[in-house]
Amino acid sequence: MLKIGAIVLTISASFNLLLAAAILIAIIYLGKNPPILYISLGQAETANLGQQVLATFKSLAIYFNSAIVASCLLSIFVIWAALSQGQKWAFWALFVTIGISQMMVFIADSYMGNKTLVVNIVLTVIYLLGMGISWLGLRVK
Repeated sequence: MLKIGAIVLTISASFNLLLAAAILIAIIYLGKNPPILYISLGQAETANLGQQVLATFKSLAIYFNSAIVASCLLSIFVIWAALSQGQKWAFWALFVTIGISQMMVFIADSYMGNKTLVVNIVLTVIYLLGMGISWLGLRVK
């Protein structure tokens, strides 16, 4: 059970890692605007933003997406170095840290009218499924 839970959690973390890495590549190397601007404002309004405003959003997007990449890499390490080996502290560390992040995603999305609600629900369900399976694996062990 622990290995299955670790795999599910790794899928969740890997999806978030790849998405954040793709956003970083698009902004840094391809000169694109952060996708959140198009999601919240649309193409036309984003095109009308001033350069200083765009630079501010790009800066914030680079900062936060790099933090997501780092957090996901650390989570994957903890999943495979500790949780999959039956370390209970790893379960609680992942539960609290990823759980806080998942809750904040819903709060942040509410400021934009819940435009990414379905994606957030799917990712949260995958996270909870992985945590639930891992918890069962720790209980059986």
